[in-house]
Amino acid sequence: MYIIGLTGGISCGKSSVAESLRRYCKAVTLDIDTVTHWLSEPGGELFEIYVRHFGKEILNDAGTLNKKAIAEIIFNDPAERDWINSVAHPILLNHARQFLVDCCESGAGLVVLEVPLLFEAGWEHLFDEIWTVYTLKRLQIQRLMSRDKLTKEEALARINAQMSREERCARADVVIRNVKGYQEVRKQIRAALKGRIF
Repeated sequence: MYIIGLTGGISCGKSSVAESLRRYCKAVTLDIDTVTHWLSEPGGELFEIYVRHFGKEILNDAGTLNKKAIAEIIFNDPAERDWINSVAHPILLNHARQFLVDCCESGAGLVVLEVPLLFEAGWEHLFDEIWTVYTLKRLQIQRLMSRDKLTKEEALARINAQMSREERCARADVVIRNVKGYQEVRKQIRAALKGRIF
């Protein structure tokens, strides 16, 4: 089993790369953001931790987490962001490890774990290879403003709260440039995997 860790800045196109690897290489994939979302639902492990920390004021009328309010806190308060990462990363790591065990037992050839904060969390040891995806900052801003209904300032705060593109690219084994669209990305993926058999 060969394991790729896929990372990149917010709204850079990680999911598109994962989808290409799933479709054309039959990779088994998992997005850690999806796990985070699941654990943040009422009754989930992260839900309980967040409510204990922030209080019931962090809940919507329906009793679910007000994720916009949490985002406002963590992207404007480095201490709170560090706290959330310190409690969430170990929990997510356990789920990631179990996923990899399940993949191994099922005989998967290529496994891709999509982890936005891969380097920040110190998860490099999990992977045979690390890929990162990047795009132009102006495209990131446009996508975030459109997708999450953010102001330009809010979008920039989210981008600037993450590791710089330069550091991420310097630490990755494979760098995918996502500027001109799907065909450009797929061409780079084919080049990165040329001659490999999983």
